[in-house]
Amino acid sequence: EEVFDRGAVLFRYGFDEKRKGIFKVKEFEEKFAEYMGAKYALGVASGTAALRVALAALGIGPGDEVITQAFTFVATVEAIMEAGATPVIAEVDKSLNLDPDDLESKISERTKAIIPVHMLGVPARMNEILKVAEKHNLKVLEDSAQACGSSYKGKKTGRSEEHTSELQSH
Repeated sequence: EEVFDRGAVLFRYGFDEKRKGIFKVKEFEEKFAEYMGAKYALGVASGTAALRVALAALGIGPGDEVITQAFTFVATVEAIMEAGATPVIAEVDKSLNLDPDDLESKISERTKAIIPVHMLGVPARMNEILKVAEKHNLKVLEDSAQACGSSYKGKKTGRSEEHTSELQSH
């Protein structure tokens, strides 16, 4: 309401004259990054868009395979397909998250990334997933849309680099 009441616009970029110095999306990105303990955050229109942008940033494209889990929202698979990659579906464990025990059996020479989805506020077993990823030199993109704000071993979900550094220090 504040944005509409002040006559500002919702877009992240441009319209500087119309927005009268009000940058709500930028403000949200900065506050969200701080909350997550991240250097940056990027506001996008949907979870599908977030995954698609992240896959592009990771260089995932045609001919690549991306492993994700059987229980997820359709956006996970849509984003992989929109990138031109092939989704490979792995089993879930009793927490309804990616089963690290099934993960390694899904890896092929075309596998480039793994997308664990933290389901229903419950974090996936990231240490085990990251060990498999590290062994096979795979990228990991955590989808935390259904668990935003949850933590794994004291660190916010969606922050693979933090979990990786924890693994390397042990």
